[in-house]
Amino acid sequence: MIEKMAMGLVDQMAEEKMIDKEAEEYYVYTLVSLMEKFITIGTILLISVLIEKLVPTAFFLLFFLSLRKRTGGYHMNTFFQCYLGTVVTYMLVLGLCMVLVDYPQLVFGLLLVAICIVEVIGTVNHPNIHMDAVELSESKRAARILCAVEVCVIYTFTLLGADMMYVCHMAVILCAVLLLIAKILKQEVKRNEEN
Repeated sequence: MIEKMAMGLVDQMAEEKMIDKEAEEYYVYTLVSLMEKFITIGTILLISVLIEKLVPTAFFLLFFLSLRKRTGGYHMNTFFQCYLGTVVTYMLVLGLCMVLVDYPQLVFGLLLVAICIVEVIGTVNHPNIHMDAVELSESKRAARILCAVEVCVIYTFTLLGADMMYVCHMAVILCAVLLLIAKILKQEVKRNEEN
């Protein structure tokens, strides 16, 4: 349905000569990606408003999406699977945060393990992205730097007594878990497959 809507819009744009006919496939892909992100993030924000967790959710999304963009990790095969998985994962993160709020040492321990995972693995080169060696190296470097920055922000907010930071801890932890799942399921391009 989303793809049909995108194709219809791109066809109209091509007929109006707003875009080049040869670039239609690129525009459809980009529009579908944007619409899928909008639907997923919009659903999460709607849920967060309904359960009165908008601010922690906004921090979670900021931290998670920034780091996930650079680390990669486990990907599902269809938009519906991804959508459902993302929403369910968000609900699990919120539930875990409510439980773990009473166990700060455990949260910091998990965060430390997650930092190590992100710093060691950096990025998983997913077959759909298929980065070359230079792109992969830059992505790993960016993931490691961003992880360090996010940890500094988390540490600063923790010193200031911000309770909502448990959710931000979970963003780094979730990225590390998705990296591990992708590695375990071998959902990555190996070096000998790059050429």
